[in-house]
Amino acid sequence: MPTGKVKWFSAAKRFGFITPDDGTADVFLHLSKFEEANLPTLESGTALQYSIGSRNGKIFAEGLSIVSKTTARRREASLDNSNQDFESEFEKEWGLRRR
Repeated sequence: MPTGKVKWFSAAKRFGFITPDDGTADVFLHLSKFEEANLPTLESGTALQYSIGSRNGKIFAEGLSIVSKTTARRREASLDNSNQDFESEFEKEWGLRRR
């Protein structure tokens, strides 16, 4: 099973990303998969073990379990406009944007 660390996760947006330890592209994490795993909370830097699922050619994390409770310092994403642009494009692509 792959392992990685939570890059960021927003319960309000209902998704986030995991940065895999093997250096591959970030993996999408939906709130529903977090809830299925019955995890207490996901903070940036939390080490996870997960499986890869796929829907319509897009990959996502599922079968989550915490490897360690190590956390990293949170980034100030609200000050990073490029992150907001990325989130906006991602939400449009996955159909998550509410109109």
